Amino acid sequence: MVWDKIWERVFQNQEWGKYPNEELIRFIAKNFYKAKDRKRIKILEIGCGPGANLWYLAREGFCVYGIDGSITAIKKAKNRLNGEVKDWSGDLIVGDITTIPFNDQFFDAVVDVECLYCNSIEDLDEILNEINRVLKPKGMFFSLTFAKGCWGDETGKKIGYNAYYVSEGPMKGKGYTRFTSREDIIKFYERIFEIVSLYQTIRYFPDIDKEIKEWVIECQKK
Repeated sequence: MVWDKIWERVFQNQEWGKYPNEELIRFIAKNFYKAKDRKRIKILEIGCGPGANLWYLAREGFCVYGIDGSITAIKKAKNRLNGEVKDWSGDLIVGDITTIPFNDQFFDAVVDVECLYCNSIEDLDEILNEINRVLKPKGMFFSLTFAKGCWGDETGKKIGYNAYYVSEGPMKGKGYTRFTSREDIIKFYERIFEIVSLYQTIRYFPDIDKEIKEWVIECQKK
């Protein structure tokens, strides 16, 4: 499937979170805070949006790269980095994550904070292969993705394998949403990577009895 143009409208009309994902911070701290020269650590975020995670990574001194299909998102991300982070290094580009436009074994880490769920299960396999290609040997991959049973799952119009145009929840009105089972992770992620850590985060809303459930997946290139 092609990148959903609805995200261009979302980024044009909606203010997005300005601060990094907490689970990503834990992943980066655990794996890269002890690096002797952080400028030599190259980190790519796929589906980077307007750059909250890149802002954090750049402020921590890493060399940051981002790719997103939205021209507006990349423009906002560049403006924020240029305005708030002195002497950041790396590059942000508009592009397609099924054909990541970087050389083999270029990155020390690739991060996905709720990007892969916007892609079909068929494209997921292709994208994971691309991520593996651009990672250095023993490079790390972080993925945060909506889990089966999350608010919105099995609502609205079904459009693919575990995928919906949901009729409720945080992804309502934001296009293709695919929910991931543990079996999917084992089948697709573990085929390519060594899974180092796998767990779920859950935010429960008692007034409406709904949960936002996300898989946190940490992998290493084999």
